Amino acid sequence: METNKNKFNLFKLLQNIAVIGLILVIGLVSLFITGVLPRTMVAIELTTMVGLALFGILLILPWANYYNQNRYKILSLSFLIATGICILLWEIATLVVFGALRKQTGDLGILHFVRITLFLSMQVIIASSICSCVIKFYKKYIPFQVVIYLSLAYVDFYLSTLLFGVLIQDGAIDFSTKVRDLLFFNPIVRALIILSVAYLIAFFGIISGSRRRRVRNAILAKNRKLSGDVGILDLDDEDEPETNKRSTDDAETQLEKIKTMLDKGLITQAEYDAKRKSIIDNM
Repeated sequence: METNKNKFNLFKLLQNIAVIGLILVIGLVSLFITGVLPRTMVAIELTTMVGLALFGILLILPWANYYNQNRYKILSLSFLIATGICILLWEIATLVVFGALRKQTGDLGILHFVRITLFLSMQVIIASSICSCVIKFYKKYIPFQVVIYLSLAYVDFYLSTLLFGVLIQDGAIDFSTKVRDLLFFNPIVRALIILSVAYLIAFFGIISGSRRRRVRNAILAKNRKLSGDVGILDLDDEDEPETNKRSTDDAETQLEKIKTMLDKGLITQAEYDAKRKSIIDNM
């Protein structure tokens, strides 16, 4: 027990850093907007670097949590290292870009470095999203997963094409004619990217809902264990056969409990209806 308490918690460390970084970024942006701090190049550069580091930490928080729990350790460590390299590249790219802006010079070498940095970052983020989806759903919702993977692949193709179509002409950023015609003026390509983004937004919404349900069920399981009401509020095992007949008084108590849970928003209407039917059928 003592060993677990003293164990280094990477997830909590990164979580605390993310909270501090978020407070710092919000504070700096507020000071810029109100004019308390002058909008100098150095101040904007610093804010950008802190914001990018914060974004990277938020990306690796789930993997840090898996690693801390000794789950998917090799995969988690791989994404922790890969995202850490991306954060380092973002910081270097920020320094290089702002240095070029101060000198008012446009260099193809800088463009290539930023382009490669963004391309590698996209691959890491998309690979992380796919692996996260596989871990969460595994063999469930296969058609849904296929749509998500195809959407991610198409977004990757669209953004990569856009990225490598960027040109610097007369000191200004522009796109090649072929890329502009393909990505901006082709109705099929535009429709597919809108559809893919819509699917991904729905995907992240489902993921969030799934997490909330797991947290709620964990709380219910803990309460059930503390109260000793084994089997009464088991919402995820509705197919498990119940061999013992409950008395009328016991059934009334259970019905009151699930009604209270429904009123408090701890269970959905569908879960309430299913459990109510199960209790009545076994009276």
